[in-house]
Amino acid sequence: MRLFLASLIGAVLANAPAVMACEGCKEPSSVAGGGGVDGISLGFSASVIFMLVMVGSILSGFAWMMAKSCRQLDAAHRAAATQTNWSP
Repeated sequence: MRLFLASLIGAVLANAPAVMACEGCKEPSSVAGGGGVDGISLGFSASVIFMLVMVGSILSGFAWMMAKSCRQLDAAHRAAATQTNWSP
């Protein structure tokens, strides 16, 4: 049983780099005949950049909305404070 488990773990670890590589990294970069590896790599790079830009824009939007809400609340509190502190 130990020999079987050791063999199984050894087989999995021997193939780990190939299994964990992305599609752009599995294929060789120099394919004879103008394969589509450059297109695949460019597609993955573009998708990663797109996802990073989307996360940044969403976080920037949240920060802008929070700042705008804080400014509106501050203006409302100031207006309410000036209305209640008057003396006849």
